[in-house]
Amino acid sequence: MSTKTALKAAKSAIDAKKWDEAKEHAKTVVEKDPNNYFAQLFLGRANDGLSRFDDAARAYNDAAKIKPDDAQAWLGLRSMYEGLGPSKVEENIEVGLRLAEIYMNLDDIYRSQCAIDKLVDHARSHGTKPQYAHALATQLPSSSIYSYLEGRLPDPSKTYTRIADIHETQEAQKIKKLIDERKTRLGATLESTTNSVKSEIYATSPLEGIYEEIINWTNDDELRRQYEEKLLGRAYDTLLVLPAGEKAEKRDKVMKLAHDMVIIKHPYLLAWQIELEWRSGLEVEAY
Repeated sequence: MSTKTALKAAKSAIDAKKWDEAKEHAKTVVEKDPNNYFAQLFLGRANDGLSRFDDAARAYNDAAKIKPDDAQAWLGLRSMYEGLGPSKVEENIEVGLRLAEIYMNLDDIYRSQCAIDKLVDHARSHGTKPQYAHALATQLPSSSIYSYLEGRLPDPSKTYTRIADIHETQEAQKIKKLIDERKTRLGATLESTTNSVKSEIYATSPLEGIYEEIINWTNDDELRRQYEEKLLGRAYDTLLVLPAGEKAEKRDKVMKLAHDMVIIKHPYLLAWQIELEWRSGLEVEAY
């Protein structure tokens, strides 16, 4: 059977949902020519139909390597990952973003936006909160498609705010869980355990950076003030649990944030306490 005939047979079998037959015809071509784009596509679709999802993903990815700027292999992956629900959310985010980039390069703004919308909706419906935050990040200015879709995506401050809410909730839960687990250890006190856990969590937390982005992007003065307070509060809390030798840079940041709020007479008690007490000679290491 010629390559052309085998591909036609594979396509007909796929249309008839005869997955085993489609797979055999596609494999026949792939064994002769691993770089045959359509043979890899059909092999991916047949394996998907047979619920052999790892094999399907492999074939689709092989097709995508052959023609990385063609949408068909990526669409096959997206369809399969969407059907798998919670188990492939991260993979679906990456595929959806790649599709948005492909359509951007084709100057198809509608399909590019739809690709982003679909991956965000899927993560919201099927993913964990951190996965949803990851999906939302594709709508941010740091995303490869933001400049192309700017004006069609949500305002960055709103997206950052949603991501901040997710991280705040996740971090609070993790801190409580770790404190509960560790506070009964021999020699541990509640204070030392709390400080240790917070130091561990805050070291990798993105929240300060997220708060800064909200402040930079929002046009809402009330929201900006709210997150200026949150930024100072988090920076201050982080400073308190840092080892003594690592406080200097964070202390400078806290003092600047507080000073900037006092200068504009922002009525936030923590800022005024820091400004008045620290600048009167109170050492931060005493906290």
